[in-house]
Amino acid sequence: GETGAVSFVATTDKVERVLQIVEDMLVNPAFPVEAIERYRARRLVALTQAKDRASAIAGRVFPKVLYTDAHPYGRAVTEQSVNAIKRDDIVSFAKSYFTPGHAIISVVGDVEPNAVKEMVERVLAPWSAGGSVPTFDYPAVTQPKATTIYLIDKPGAAQSSVAIGLPGPPRNTSDYFALEVLNTMLGGMFQSRLNANIREQKGYSYGVGSGFSYGKGPGPFEAGGEIVTAKSDSALIEFMKELRGIRGARPITDDELKTAEDNIVQGLPQNFSSVRAVNSSISAIYLEDLPQDYFQHFAQSVRAVTKDDVVRVANKYIDVDHLAIVIVGDRKTIEQPLKATGIAPVVLLDINGDPVPVP
Repeated sequence: GETGAVSFVATTDKVERVLQIVEDMLVNPAFPVEAIERYRARRLVALTQAKDRASAIAGRVFPKVLYTDAHPYGRAVTEQSVNAIKRDDIVSFAKSYFTPGHAIISVVGDVEPNAVKEMVERVLAPWSAGGSVPTFDYPAVTQPKATTIYLIDKPGAAQSSVAIGLPGPPRNTSDYFALEVLNTMLGGMFQSRLNANIREQKGYSYGVGSGFSYGKGPGPFEAGGEIVTAKSDSALIEFMKELRGIRGARPITDDELKTAEDNIVQGLPQNFSSVRAVNSSISAIYLEDLPQDYFQHFAQSVRAVTKDDVVRVANKYIDVDHLAIVIVGDRKTIEQPLKATGIAPVVLLDINGDPVPVP
């Protein structure tokens, strides 16, 4: 992740006491070796278990294919990286990043602002500002040279896990609201084009979808889902049809646009449904460099998106000729049918995303 947080929920009369405990954590972090080793062991078990799940394999390989190990978005946690972490590394990281100059403090509840400000400044006064905040520039990202199917063998798998996409825009893109409407229509709601086709009409899956994973850098666009093994090739054909369709091959109707925009706007109240939700929304404004009046104008910004806007951003950000298609499934059953689709050449990878030597 690109952000981290120390958070708590407490009754109003206990906030100061809990904040004192947080202050001690920030100023005097212990990082006991036994706790580190306990977490390390748990993480290693999770990594081992993930090797047996097609969806987890796809989730690790897809970013690596898109970004490579040279980009932080492409690096996966491995047994080697987990075992390499020493307590000194954790202490150094905490000293560098867990500083007031690198933090925001947000409080939501039945509180008086001036009183809360005084309390926070008093209780957290021992928290040192530390040195300069580390800076980071994301490496340049290039789109896939040509659409390619990357096949990872999972012998005997009843389903194939499919991930299709390419690097997308950062969160601060001016196209954000148009992209949200585009994605909702394509694969972001139950009645989306992808789900209506591949699940409801064809019955190839229990559910498929799509999404943009926005970050400070160029987060990925991804469409996919779990597909019945014998229908992997047929489902891929439908995925490609819908990706081309949203770019203009299948005209968007007024009803589709309204349904997508309604879906987004009607989800807005969830951002304020609890004190924790309100806190997350406030934090997002600062962490993602959003305008202070972002939520006041949210619905208006969504409603302003037109059908032409959707087609425009679809053509700008979903290049069907430069996609990475990662499929984890039973190679013996699906390799030849995938090749027969003629959609793209098939490249074999292992579960770590490394090329499989051709005999």
